[in-house]
Amino acid sequence: MKYPDFYNDIAPIHMLDPLAQLLGAVDDGLITYNYLDMVKLAGHSCPTVAGAWIMCDLGLKKLYGESIPVRGRIKIEMDGALNAGVNGVIALCITLITGAASEGGFKGLGADYARNNRLFFNCDLNGEVRLTRLDNGQNVTMDYDPTSIPFHPQIRPLMQKIKQRIIEQEEKVFFATEWQNRVKKILTAPEQWEQLVTFK
Repeated sequence: MKYPDFYNDIAPIHMLDPLAQLLGAVDDGLITYNYLDMVKLAGHSCPTVAGAWIMCDLGLKKLYGESIPVRGRIKIEMDGALNAGVNGVIALCITLITGAASEGGFKGLGADYARNNRLFFNCDLNGEVRLTRLDNGQNVTMDYDPTSIPFHPQIRPLMQKIKQRIIEQEEKVFFATEWQNRVKKILTAPEQWEQLVTFK
C-alpha cells in the first residue's frame, strides 16, 4: 500500500480502551491511532479529515492533559445535522478515535462499556464540535477553519473537470499531488494548529 510519506510524520494519538482490554483485543487496553487509520476509515485524505484529526488531538489534550484519554467515555456533539456539510465525515472520523457512537453503537455489558448514545447531532453549540468527558463532565467546544492554508489555484478548475468527466490523466496526477500538498501543510505544522482551531 503506497501513500504520501508525510502521513508517517504526524504524531499518533494514544487511547486507553477498557472494552478492548476486557475482551482481550489489546492486552493492556492501549491503542495507538495513526492518521493513516483515519484515512482508511474515511477512504480519503482531505482538509476535513485532517481537521477531524486535529480536533481530536487538541480536544483530547485539553480534556486529559498528560493523561491517556479513555476511549468509550467521551461524548461527541455536533452543531448541525448529520447530513449538513461535512458533519457526517467529521463525526465518523472522531468516532474512530473516541469510540463514541449513536444509538446503533455497542450497548455495553450491563451498565458498563457502552458506546451507544454518545454521538449527537443538531445540538445547540457555540461552535462546530463539542467533546465531553463522561466521568467528570469537562468539555471543550471547537471550530475548525483551514482557509488560511489555501488550495493551489488550479484545484477548483480541475475539480470542475472531474465533475464533468473531462479531466486528463496528467491533470489527475497534478490534482492529487496538490490536494495532498494542502493536507500536508495543514497537518505537518502542529505549532499552527491552534490557529486553525478556535476553542469556545
